[in-house]
Amino acid sequence: MKLENLARIVGASLFSVSAAAMAAPEARVGLEMAYDHDTREAPAVQYADACPIRVAVAADARQNKETVGQAMGGALLSGNMSQWVTDGLADLKSFGIKVDLNNVDHPPQEGILIKTSLTRAYTWQVGLKIFSMVALKAQFIGKDGVLQEKYYRAHGDKTNMWGADSEYVTTLNYGLNNLLSVLASDVVSLCKGTQVEKYSYAGPEPVNKK
Repeated sequence: MKLENLARIVGASLFSVSAAAMAAPEARVGLEMAYDHDTREAPAVQYADACPIRVAVAADARQNKETVGQAMGGALLSGNMSQWVTDGLADLKSFGIKVDLNNVDHPPQEGILIKTSLTRAYTWQVGLKIFSMVALKAQFIGKDGVLQEKYYRAHGDKTNMWGADSEYVTTLNYGLNNLLSVLASDVVSLCKGTQVEKYSYAGPEPVNKK
């Protein structure tokens, strides 16, 4: 009988351990989606001949607004992606462009109003590398109406050093800054009345990053 009781106790203990292991993990909080000016492949090009722009708050038009990928600890829950993109667009000032975040119901005099929608933003990992993809739809509006609509897609990558969630945010910032480099060049062209391509891709440059 003693052996039977011991077996029952061991069995109950093993069941408890198994049940605990199978329990759902704690809910993860959303990523702190902070735009970072310095997370870029190369310094921002300075344009002396760009017209002023106004930047409207970016719309989050992603089909999946819940996550931006998967990490070892579970799904990477989206933070405030709209503000993240808007902060990135505001940093077009780093390219020598005068940026106004106010009065976005109409373009500036002799300038351009930019309205954007984030259509994709996600990350994935291969080995020790984290990759990101950011896609944006932009509408450039002048005093006489819409000048052009354009689609952008950009990638970023970095080595996963610590496995922290913040590294996925860093990788997304690489992608966004790659995209902004192309968008800044387009602003200069449109300021001069020159049409730009309807689609552009910007990928990582072959430089070492940590």
